[in-house]
Amino acid sequence: MNSDIVPKSRYLLIGQGQYDRESGALTGTDGSLIRLRKQSADVLAELALHANEVVSREALFDSVWKDIATTEDSLVQCIGDIRRALGKEVIVTFPKVGYRLVASFVDVTPIELTTAPRHRKHLSRVVGVVVLLGGVLGFWISISLRGFVEDHAAIIPPRIVPDKTLAVLPFVNLGGGEELQFFGDGLSEDLTTDLAKVPDLTVIAYASSGDFQEAEAGFKEIANDLGVRYLVRGTVRHSNERVRINVSLIDPYQGVNVWAERFDRVRQDPFDVQEDVTRAIVDALSLSLEAKIAPSRVATDAYFMLLRGLEPLREGTISGNQRARDFFEKALELEPNYARAHAYIAVAYGRDRMLDYAAVSGPQTVQMGLEAAITAIQLDPDIPNAYFALAILNLAIGEHDKALAAARHSIQLNRNFADGYAVLAEAAVYGGNLNEALEAIQHAKRLHPHYPARFDWIEAHIHFQLGKPEAALSLLETTIEASPEFVAAFVMLAAAYEELGDQDRARKVLAALRALQPDFQFDQFLALEPFAFEDRRNRLADALNAAAQD
Repeated sequence: MNSDIVPKSRYLLIGQGQYDRESGALTGTDGSLIRLRKQSADVLAELALHANEVVSREALFDSVWKDIATTEDSLVQCIGDIRRALGKEVIVTFPKVGYRLVASFVDVTPIELTTAPRHRKHLSRVVGVVVLLGGVLGFWISISLRGFVEDHAAIIPPRIVPDKTLAVLPFVNLGGGEELQFFGDGLSEDLTTDLAKVPDLTVIAYASSGDFQEAEAGFKEIANDLGVRYLVRGTVRHSNERVRINVSLIDPYQGVNVWAERFDRVRQDPFDVQEDVTRAIVDALSLSLEAKIAPSRVATDAYFMLLRGLEPLREGTISGNQRARDFFEKALELEPNYARAHAYIAVAYGRDRMLDYAAVSGPQTVQMGLEAAITAIQLDPDIPNAYFALAILNLAIGEHDKALAAARHSIQLNRNFADGYAVLAEAAVYGGNLNEALEAIQHAKRLHPHYPARFDWIEAHIHFQLGKPEAALSLLETTIEASPEFVAAFVMLAAAYEELGDQDRARKVLAALRALQPDFQFDQFLALEPFAFEDRRNRLADALNAAAQD
């Protein structure tokens, strides 16, 4: 490949990369082309024009977003993109003033450009070096949220407009055998994700709407159950290598189809269908489609492997997480740079930690989960699930600011992301604002009406820490009924009864807990709970100690 020889003054060394101020080309130390989003590239160009000088925020807005209304978040995200690409230290922040790009001019011929993608094996070499230095966890934590830890603003759940709410029901498989059911389920879930990006539209989590398999009637009851105005349903019929998909947008209260369409496609190219259906539904509801909805096109077999992995992932068990990871790893064998597969591997590891904070394999789980999440973000920085995983894993090791920032960013990417609101609430109850935590978990429940038992436990924990143990009781009893081996729910219920002065019930709950787990130790449990504020840990400890002594 030929490279242009240009005047030396054009080139800057910036962290791990080299920048051509004239052409805007950004390359890594191995000669690979580093790609940035257009706005991020424009911010870098303006900073490079004034390298080693402080550039005001106003100047950056005027240069990059001239005559376009935007918010501070847009600039913060661009700064984050540049830091992720070149290193955390390449941009110095001057709060409320601006940013300075740290760079040096080089008197060398530029390295030859290549369009070779950055593969995961390169990331693994970096990890290996850090392991030898004994700092792998600190390394992953330090780079996991570049550009996002600066934003500490609380997330206010958006207002839900009743006439702009919908749920996507599972697509019914009419032919092709049970082994192809994953195709319809995957299409339903991806359509839910795409529609969730549409401004002003509230979309119920597929984890809730997916409970209504093969619903042929009772649409009004389903809509009432999910709290939505419209339903999307479809059927999938396979014939050899082709697939026929029928989709309807239903008004269950009027008993009519607002819109219906049939799509005939080659089964090996499912991505066009998702985009076509999303646009048609948005048009039928007369909404503005400002968000990017085009699905990432990857090897179809890799996509199908990912869809197969989603089913065991939904089980919410450690064994299900492992089976899901196996499918996601197979997807990566077919498509090594498949960002969604990396992200879901991270989610599976994160959910392992949610299910068992005390796992012996905890440090290894965190390391592998963070590696997968960061790889996903490097490949595609707009995947909410990757930040959801970062939030869980950072919380598990007590990195509360990073957990909160990751959770907030997942919601910024998808304001209908129920899991993002839930993990924000959980991180906040341990190390953030309790009022924000309460608002976040209540919104998570609205977006996911058939939510898992853990959501009730999170809300109960928030009420307990707010000094309202009576509000926690029914939530904890419901949690235990739905998940009778959830140890943390027994602990919290005993503490709540103790604070209310009901020592008899507190003792009975502790007896039930010891029957469930005879070797349970309060001190060990409290030590593993990732509290940032000792007063919150002590509140729980005092109630448990009092209950145990009664």
